[in-house]
Amino acid sequence: MKNQKMSSEQQILNLIAQYTHYVDQAKFDKVGELFANGKIITPGGTMEGKDDVSKHLEKNLQVYADGTPRTAHVTTNSLLDILEDNDEAIAVSYLTIFQQDADRDFSLQPIAIGRYHDLFKRMDGKWYFLIRELIITLA
Repeated sequence: MKNQKMSSEQQILNLIAQYTHYVDQAKFDKVGELFANGKIITPGGTMEGKDDVSKHLEKNLQVYADGTPRTAHVTTNSLLDILEDNDEAIAVSYLTIFQQDADRDFSLQPIAIGRYHDLFKRMDGKWYFLIRELIITLA
């Protein structure tokens, strides 16, 4: 079977998924790379660029002995719209964050529910996060 290029839609959905995988695996440097040309806006502030994003996550997310934050970021119901110029896209996705901490008898449970509002930009044929806004609706 011939290896075919992914559509813009699939490339963007992969970016959304990569973010959650990297955070849950504590690969904060990889998360930073996703935002080399972008920023994350959260209720606690804004992180901009690769180094700022990576350092903020390293500082603020506890990593346990297993090398992870013991979280599962579940992103669903993504609505994606590629804008008229075909070089920008927006997406809105639901987010549920689960966490488990057996050391504190904290069983697996949802700790936050919200939405991501994302803006993507295509540069040199590749899609990147430009802005990711995290809106927590329940915590």
